[in-house]
Amino acid sequence: MEESNNYGHQHPLLLILNQDQLIHNQSGVTHCSRCGEEVSVPCFCCAEHCGFYLHKVCAEATLELNHPFHLGHPLVLMENPPYSSHLRCVCDFCDKTCKKFIYHCSCGLDFHIKCALFTFNIAENNLKELDHFALQLPLISTENGDEELEDVSKCFGCWEPLANYAHFSPDCRFNLHEKCAKLPFKLNHKCHHKHPLTLQFNSERLSCKICQVTRRRGFVYGCSPCKFVVHIECVSESLDLVVEDKSHEHPFTLFTRRSSFICDACGTEGSCASYICCTCNIMVHKKCTSLPRIIKSKWHDHRLFHKYFLSIEDFRVLDCIMCNYEVSTDYGSYYCSECGVIFHVKCAMKNRNSYEIVENEDEESADVSSITKVLEWNDAGEATVIEHITHIHHLTLSDRVGEYDNKCCDGCLLPISDSFYYCTQCDFFLHKVCVELPKVKQVWHHPCQASLVLTSNELFRCVACGYWSKAFAYKCEECKIRTCLRCIIALTPGAHTCRT
Repeated sequence: MEESNNYGHQHPLLLILNQDQLIHNQSGVTHCSRCGEEVSVPCFCCAEHCGFYLHKVCAEATLELNHPFHLGHPLVLMENPPYSSHLRCVCDFCDKTCKKFIYHCSCGLDFHIKCALFTFNIAENNLKELDHFALQLPLISTENGDEELEDVSKCFGCWEPLANYAHFSPDCRFNLHEKCAKLPFKLNHKCHHKHPLTLQFNSERLSCKICQVTRRRGFVYGCSPCKFVVHIECVSESLDLVVEDKSHEHPFTLFTRRSSFICDACGTEGSCASYICCTCNIMVHKKCTSLPRIIKSKWHDHRLFHKYFLSIEDFRVLDCIMCNYEVSTDYGSYYCSECGVIFHVKCAMKNRNSYEIVENEDEESADVSSITKVLEWNDAGEATVIEHITHIHHLTLSDRVGEYDNKCCDGCLLPISDSFYYCTQCDFFLHKVCVELPKVKQVWHHPCQASLVLTSNELFRCVACGYWSKAFAYKCEECKIRTCLRCIIALTPGAHTCRT
């Protein structure tokens, strides 16, 4: 045990190299005053036993770190994250919250001390510094004890599952494939012949030129002058020469080129690796070779079909229901031919929980189940007399809006201003669009993400607007809350345009 520099502490510090000495000095479990983790040897402790401890590596951390994975600016050691108290600081390596000392860069990167030094050793190829880190398999049992063990962790380098690859996990602190710890610092890649690619942090949050995914954390291979970034797993991944998928009738063939292109399937930019269908004369991202042909979105009542090129005879501009920006029909989109509602592919597919893939095109969907029985049709194919599950009498179709401009729809409580059905025996009116509502509906804004069921003649208070009513409502079978039709229409873009 030897006395050393106090590293900013008011009392002298003692260097402890032996675990027995540490146990003798501790009054219980103690944590490093810089990184916040449990102390282990070698470490410094306060000679006055005031409870101040530092890991040796944390105590000797430099005030500025010129990191090989981030050559643009130095990382500066700071006692506290440089943000407002209500903002959470997250480490750009391990994705966990930073609460103590951090290494911070002016471009917005933040690292725990240990994460910065750990990656520094990897960059400097100081693998001898990692010799004491245990190689483990991070497997845990599932709830059912007789099931197979599952891998629940991801590598901090590539953010891919650790699976059964050996990985570094010192003190259960780092999850890193052994292969990711031994990546070459520089390499040449066929997608960027101009300059070699260097291993680095993705400080500019650029999207991968091969998979088009933007990932803030983890390592990338990049060329900073060219703003070129490729995920480390995309560099090593072999691209299939031919891709066949049931969502497209012809196979796609790999086509490598250095210039960028616009994907015909989703309308967004791609570069380097594309796949082409010579029969259809289209060029797409690899991920777009397997776009689902039909999806059911919580943003819309009907099924949406993927269209590569949509023909609009009246030349009108179509805006995406989700983002309200124009959708170019020169490229792919998701479209409802019944309503004329359109989505950008990236908007429709943005949240995996907001849509489901329809595998069987002919299968009847529960959310469009009929709640009416047609008794009479006119020559134009319209239902003129119907039975509706919410009313005891027959309802008759009418477009004489002016005669009933003082009436309101009993479904949505809005004024009669469009085609409607009315009862000849009592004062009951329903908009045509309210008659055609689905019995079961899914909406993106409902917190339970469960199906909503149409109800009527039940006194309820709308969870959205707070008004009491006995009109139509959609009720959640899980949480039992109800939402009135006016709020459903307001919160569901395109709902008022449906004309089944």
